[in-house]
Amino acid sequence: MAPRPLLAVHGRALAQLHTALSAAAFAVALVVGLTLHYRKIVKNQYYGYPQEWFPSVSATVGDWFPERNLFQLLIALTSGPRFLLVLVTYVAHRQLRPASRLPGTLAIVGILRALMCGGWVFVTSTDHGDVHDVCMVSYIVLNLPYMILHTILTPKTGPAATRAKMFRRTLGSSFFGALVPLVYYYLQHKQHRVAGAYSIYALVEWSLIVLDVAFDSVAILDFPDSATGSNQALQISISSADKDLFPDVTAAVGHDGVSKIYVAPTGSDGKCAPPGRFATALAKVDLATAGTRHFAADVYLGFLFWTSVTALGPMIFYSAVWAMGLSGDEILLFCCISPFFLLFPPLRSWFARPGIANLGVLIAVASVYAGDTDGEAGASEGEGAARLRWTGLGLAWATMGHVASWWHVRMDDRMLENRTTTLLLGLVLSTVVKFANFSLNPLWPFMRTSPDPKLENGGWNTCGFVIGLFAYLDTVIRRPRVTVAAAPASESGTGSGSTASAARPTFLGAVGSIIGFASSFFLLHWLFTDSGTIIAWSFDGYPASGPFAFPHGLLTISALALGVVLSPLHHSLRIASSWLAYGVACGSAALLYSQTYWTAFFPGCLLGVYAVSTFPAFLFSVLLHSPRGPALTFGTAFFLYVILQLASTWPVAYAFVPAGWILRERTDIVVGIVLGGIGLGVVALPRNASATPPLPASRPSRGLSKRINGSVLCLLLAGTLVLIYRAPGFFAPGVPYRPEERVVTAAIWTVHFGLDGRMWESQRRMADFMRDAEVDIIGLLETDNHRIVGGNRELTQWMAHSLNMPYTDLGPGPHKNTWGCVLISKYPILRSSHHLLPSPHGELAPAIHATLDVYGVEVDVVVAHNGQEEDPLDRELQSKELSRIMGSRWPTPTIFLGYLVTHPHAERPAPYKFVTEDASMLDIAPNDNDSRVAYARVNRGSDPSVTDSEVQVGKFVVPLLGAEGSSYTIKAEAALSAIRSSPDFNASDPSQLRVPPIPLDEYVSHLHSSPAPAGTEPDRTVWTPERYMPESLHFPKQFSGDGVNGHRYIVLTGQQGEYAPNYFMRDDEKEWRRLQELDDLRREAAGCPVQ
Repeated sequence: MAPRPLLAVHGRALAQLHTALSAAAFAVALVVGLTLHYRKIVKNQYYGYPQEWFPSVSATVGDWFPERNLFQLLIALTSGPRFLLVLVTYVAHRQLRPASRLPGTLAIVGILRALMCGGWVFVTSTDHGDVHDVCMVSYIVLNLPYMILHTILTPKTGPAATRAKMFRRTLGSSFFGALVPLVYYYLQHKQHRVAGAYSIYALVEWSLIVLDVAFDSVAILDFPDSATGSNQALQISISSADKDLFPDVTAAVGHDGVSKIYVAPTGSDGKCAPPGRFATALAKVDLATAGTRHFAADVYLGFLFWTSVTALGPMIFYSAVWAMGLSGDEILLFCCISPFFLLFPPLRSWFARPGIANLGVLIAVASVYAGDTDGEAGASEGEGAARLRWTGLGLAWATMGHVASWWHVRMDDRMLENRTTTLLLGLVLSTVVKFANFSLNPLWPFMRTSPDPKLENGGWNTCGFVIGLFAYLDTVIRRPRVTVAAAPASESGTGSGSTASAARPTFLGAVGSIIGFASSFFLLHWLFTDSGTIIAWSFDGYPASGPFAFPHGLLTISALALGVVLSPLHHSLRIASSWLAYGVACGSAALLYSQTYWTAFFPGCLLGVYAVSTFPAFLFSVLLHSPRGPALTFGTAFFLYVILQLASTWPVAYAFVPAGWILRERTDIVVGIVLGGIGLGVVALPRNASATPPLPASRPSRGLSKRINGSVLCLLLAGTLVLIYRAPGFFAPGVPYRPEERVVTAAIWTVHFGLDGRMWESQRRMADFMRDAEVDIIGLLETDNHRIVGGNRELTQWMAHSLNMPYTDLGPGPHKNTWGCVLISKYPILRSSHHLLPSPHGELAPAIHATLDVYGVEVDVVVAHNGQEEDPLDRELQSKELSRIMGSRWPTPTIFLGYLVTHPHAERPAPYKFVTEDASMLDIAPNDNDSRVAYARVNRGSDPSVTDSEVQVGKFVVPLLGAEGSSYTIKAEAALSAIRSSPDFNASDPSQLRVPPIPLDEYVSHLHSSPAPAGTEPDRTVWTPERYMPESLHFPKQFSGDGVNGHRYIVLTGQQGEYAPNYFMRDDEKEWRRLQELDDLRREAAGCPVQ
């Protein structure tokens, strides 16, 4: 008798699975392609829509994302059943024809056919047209012997065999008959270029696909059920034999009359042969690594959960920012209250299964594929909304899954510890990934990868999803551990007879545990989902020795890692139950809020250790107070968590939300509420959790401790390697673009928190523009993303790294209740101070006043954003404060980079004259009625736009210290005087007024020695055509006309009336322009065109 199978896969099931996967691959690719890229995939080298109206197979499955990727994934999954089906078919025919070579020939042809299929699937026509065509033709040619041999070898007896033979004859003949119109219409398209011929060719090509899949599906009839009694009812079985690790292998007939295929031969005595050395070694490796593999999979799924948690806020906030108010998408914040649905027992048991519980994070990560992703078609609202809603669905699903799984293992302290530590290690992994990727999580739904630099922003979504899929499959196929059904962990861990009565749940205890868990989860999300958040809270300008997001973010990661080491349940309960530890946490939070630099940062790290290490205790407390199910307790807890998210936003967004005045500019109250909620959670903890030493059974298992410590070391090592790799670029000095001419280029841009017009992260596109425009000093407004609605990310790290701009000032911190402003510079920042401009009615306006070392000269730079036009008093007071700041530094050269939100020359109390008159600032474009003090104006880029405001750029020549007068003006006047004193001088002859051109180096030297403009005459400038300016001082030509990457000059007009930069000279430099104009007159008189 054959060994009893542990796993049996029927031949019919293999054929059905193969048919389903292959049909799904082509169907999904066709549907997705027609939906997303219809006009692109019907277009060929000669015609497009409407002449061509149906896509070919190659264009559908090989040219565009995501249909290409989905098709290749499904075809890859088809390969397993395909090769197994070849094996089973060979055995079936071999049994009927033991002396024939035809079964072996069919198997060889089937394998080659499958390999050729892989060739034209994974090498597309876009990758390499010749290889793709060769594999495609080879596949069609191999179909001829494959279909003929299959038809010949099909038995003639039995009703199923008769039907199979009939189907194969019909489908095979149809397949080869369809090749005639296929070739005909291909020639009509290729040689005669007949419009529409390629679409008919595509229809015939798709019919071949249908016939091919249908022919393979006939294999379902080859393997009837065992009930028929046929000896052809084959199946693949994995069976146990005695105590051996692996099934023995034979081809035997079981007691049910079904032929079974095994993996190794049977001994002559009928007993199963022992497994070989390789099989034994493989089994030992599998057993030795199973625990680590499962642990790593759980950590990665925890990372995906935190990815989803941190992605939802900025996606919702995006809608509010672009709508300038509540958009309605805010309701998706409440997707986290999905545990309320666990009130229904079937859902609770369903979501306790790993295959269901962990599906939510895959949905959230895969949401990046929802909507249009090529940046060209589809409305931005529709595309962003699709990704947002799928992310919300995935997060709701994942939250239910986590709660259900926690509830399922609530009686098993080992399993509960494993779930909590892997979730917290996922949090640390998230911070390490963001630390390595410039504060960006590459799996966020607003990150993506693309060969088009306009669309590329550093996403690794497909790679992350595939790894997540493997982790998900690991949780599905692993053998479930039997959970303890005795007493809760606290009861078994204290050894006290009074534990049960002391830990009996009460209503007040349930309330306290709910509030404590909500506050703990919110604190982790608010401050510790990025290594730079508490650094942004602590930074307060230059000079400073730190902390900086890089490299000191590694210290934040180390603190969180230490919290994970202390997070096993018995440690967590002890720390959380300690009022001393709670007092230290409260003191740390107070110092983080009120102090600066290291005095704030180190207490913030200590708060992180407390928040991470005590989270399992607060989770355990909620489970303890949920005797009848987790729905009400966890649903309420996550509802409070959402309320805290809103509360953390109200101190700065009070102008856009109802009753926002309650928490206006009061982040301190939010901090107090969170710490108070944690205090209530401490009260609700079982009092005897730390009354007696825990029994050894309560301690974390040795294996779990090793995995925790090993994971922490690996994460810290990864962070250290990132630091070492990035350190040379970080510590390299900035190199200006035009140091020889002492030119400094500055720009100001309101970037709306770094999400573009289609809800994609836009830092790389901003950096590309700044590089093309040769900007040395960057001012950005609306940049404070170190809050939940910003994703706890930073807009400066990638730009500073990629542009070699090592000097960054983040502006007022998130707890200063502004929308933020930053300064990024190639020049060293000597001093800087942060200012909160007076805002009695509207939003609090930020400002940075920095002193830079520009070519050895101290130059002040002010970055500011005035309030809205709806609050004139705010703008007046803010402008007065700005004029005071800049006026106090006179006569230091000063560059103002800001939005005054006013029109040029507007009378007081408009901001304009407070800055130009009181602060003695020179408006470099006084006649631009659309500008906010601009020089060159470059549009924001289109489809999708980086933001809805243009970039304003200015170029300045930094004067030398101590220069008196203009050396060039003196030389020009001397030359003119010598000409006029000549006896041959004729004043009526313009050509005699011409002075030989001054060499460029002398003119640049003249510019370097020009004194600063007089403060009492701020408008002493002369507009100058670009042709009169030295070439090295010109703005980049690539932004003229249609521009580059959607960026082009706008508003200002040049010397030919086109959109172009404006150039200005000082009043005493008019002589240079006059001499150039006289030279133009002479050239025109001589018949030479003027440039």
